[in-house]
Amino acid sequence: MLTDARRERFLKVVRQRTRHIRLVIQDIHEPHNVSACLRSAEAFGVQDCDVVTMTEKFRPSKVARGVNAWLKIQRYAAIANCVNDLRAGGYKIVAGVPVQTACRLDDLPVQDKIAVVFGNEHDGIAKEWLEHVDFPFTIPMVGHVESLNISVSAAVTLHSLTMRARNILPESQYLISEIEQKKILNEWVCNQFRSWPVLIERVRQKNH
Repeated sequence: MLTDARRERFLKVVRQRTRHIRLVIQDIHEPHNVSACLRSAEAFGVQDCDVVTMTEKFRPSKVARGVNAWLKIQRYAAIANCVNDLRAGGYKIVAGVPVQTACRLDDLPVQDKIAVVFGNEHDGIAKEWLEHVDFPFTIPMVGHVESLNISVSAAVTLHSLTMRARNILPESQYLISEIEQKKILNEWVCNQFRSWPVLIERVRQKNH
């Protein structure tokens, strides 16, 4: 039921997906900022996004329409639960934190799996993250402004990390496996059709 062009687009995109890097956003207030962060993740091939909502609701704006269907979004009500799952998945946790021990974004190691955390527009990441952050980092700037919008920071960071990881790591380590690709393709195709359970049942009956 998909056009040839649509099918080829799905295949082209899924072959560039990664789970080596993932995005974590916590209590972002503005819906357009939530949406912009998710769009950046999708644009740079990041498949997994975690959303921690302790004080703010998860309210992506209309800008994110069509993006959620391409991502695996996991939601949490507590930082500890998110951290436990990240550690179980083998992720190092990095976050933009202006401390003396922070390294430059371009110096973050990308050999290990990375979960990059962004917090509220005004308060930044919650203090509960700090004991779990493996690498605090800053984005170097040379202009008069001293900070970037949260969604811009996420875009700049994800671009830097994904591009460097692609250049340094073998594809077998950075890109998802063929088995994972098939699972994601199944989800994407089903999301194109509201009545997909009925359609699948028809195919099964026809094949029998």
